[in-house]
Amino acid sequence: MTAVVEHQSGTEQRKPLMSMKQILLMNVGFFGIQYSFGMQSTAVNPIFVKIGADPGSLPLLNLAGPVCGLLIQPLIGAMSDRTWSPRWGRRKPYFLAGAIGCSVVLFLFPLVSALWMAVLLLWLLDASNNTAMEPYRAFLADKLPDSQLAKGFLTQSFFTGAGVSLANFCLFVFQKFFDKTTSAGIPHWVLMSFWIGAICSIGSILVSVLSTPENPPTAAELEEMRRLKETSNPVGEISSAVRDMPASLHKLGLTYLFQWYALVVYWQFISLSLAKSVFHAGPKDPGYEQGAAMVGLANGTYTLVTMCTAFLLVGMARRYGAKWVHAACLVLASVSMFMLPSVANQWQLLVPMVLLGIAWASCMGVPYIMVVSLVPKERYGVYMGIINMMIVVPMIIQSLTFGWIYDHLLHDNPFNAMRFSGVLFLLAAISMTWIRPPKHQSPIIPLTFRQIMDYRKIMVGSDGTESSLRAVQRAAEVASSSEAELVIACAYNPVPARIEAMLDTIGDTRMGQVRGEEHARAALALSAEHVNTARTRLAPGIVVEGDPAQAIVDAAVTEGADLIVVGNRGLGALLGTVLGTVPGDIAKMAPCDVLIVQTEGEPEGSGPGEETTTTG
Repeated sequence: MTAVVEHQSGTEQRKPLMSMKQILLMNVGFFGIQYSFGMQSTAVNPIFVKIGADPGSLPLLNLAGPVCGLLIQPLIGAMSDRTWSPRWGRRKPYFLAGAIGCSVVLFLFPLVSALWMAVLLLWLLDASNNTAMEPYRAFLADKLPDSQLAKGFLTQSFFTGAGVSLANFCLFVFQKFFDKTTSAGIPHWVLMSFWIGAICSIGSILVSVLSTPENPPTAAELEEMRRLKETSNPVGEISSAVRDMPASLHKLGLTYLFQWYALVVYWQFISLSLAKSVFHAGPKDPGYEQGAAMVGLANGTYTLVTMCTAFLLVGMARRYGAKWVHAACLVLASVSMFMLPSVANQWQLLVPMVLLGIAWASCMGVPYIMVVSLVPKERYGVYMGIINMMIVVPMIIQSLTFGWIYDHLLHDNPFNAMRFSGVLFLLAAISMTWIRPPKHQSPIIPLTFRQIMDYRKIMVGSDGTESSLRAVQRAAEVASSSEAELVIACAYNPVPARIEAMLDTIGDTRMGQVRGEEHARAALALSAEHVNTARTRLAPGIVVEGDPAQAIVDAAVTEGADLIVVGNRGLGALLGTVLGTVPGDIAKMAPCDVLIVQTEGEPEGSGPGEETTTTG
């Protein structure tokens, strides 16, 4: 059992907690954006090959994505940081415009009849996707308090899985019902999948826009926006943010170099790999189309796994640290790539896709949790754009280099492309271990191993005195950070009414306890008023009869509390003692952790917020 003595600091103004329904509605728009991405990663390259592209040219033909990401996302992020409209908001105008662009391009894409038309539309699709995606991540960071950021970003991973899964399963299922083709040879089942994406893109974004208002900026934030507009431009802001970037983010860039190079290799060559291993077909053989359709099953499977595992990664990142969770997931991706060349049927595809799905859930959520814990909130937009630069630069490098590598070093063999991707994922995992945590890690999701507060039910003892109310406030902050339920308990001595009235008259508090149930309930009500219920789940309080220390410990056992919070001084504390009788006895008897809050005075050499740990 651990007892922690901590100084009480001033109450920090925090964003209200959001319900799970609100978090889901806020992130629904990511479903449409990721459906569009799923069509791009699965169907665009087979279309290129179908209308005459050489497999070795695929990296160059896919240059649109990384170039648009490099130029558009950081620029849009810097612009959204300095935007505010009382009518349209801060981030919404950008991701709404991007969603409209995605819908139009998804409708037109399967109607192409020449390679140049497909390449042009891919550029427009990527420009729209990047316009929508970056402000969306900043929008989430704007809305959520620190304690819910992990849940918010991994909810985006959930909708990433849902959107890409639907796109891929549409491609896999529709081929069984639509057998006609366009004049350019594009199957109608591909056309129908793109058109569903056009509806999903604008429809899901509208759900988020209409259901979730943006937080209006404070007067100070508005003044900062005006200052930025007058003193710098978005390009200058990007340059300044890069110079100010923490060292840990520079190191994350190396991980991203290997990770995203590997992912692009997988997306570009998985259809060729499956066509060869399962159907023994090349790009000109009849079996290639079946291999391309199986990619829909493969990508749909791994993104379905992403949906199922996204929220599990929250708890793992809390317990083991974001750094090690992401490194482990990258190792799983490496194993997946080495297994793919041996796949001979759709059932053997299951294991590598499960491993890749877990890794993809981490790629789409865990690094962003790390980022928002390292950068100032007023620059979320520009830093989300810079993180995307770390994604697209490896993609550009891959587009410019992998064609030569594939032809000359990998001998035009898609199996070797998968193995090459596996080596890169392993290097990404190794480089992740190089990242060192900052001096003060996030108490919500640490970068690496550390003891963290991860409680489900917290009990705080209060007798209504000023010092105990400080303990209640601190307990509410801990409950908010842990998303735990808070129970306030007040113990009382059942003094007869005649004695109680006499003691009230003379103002005697020497009994060291709350006198009578009526006084206990009054103290309970007063304590509840000091809890911000907008961000803390406050359970009904309890009054218990008997010795305060024993009564609170017994109540904690009955309620299933895994942390007891108590002030170091109350009615039972004698002047000049370090601990009052009650907190000292609780620390000795409690079967769970005890947080003893320094509620008055300040020991020499200590400052607000400092803490020491003792074992009880």
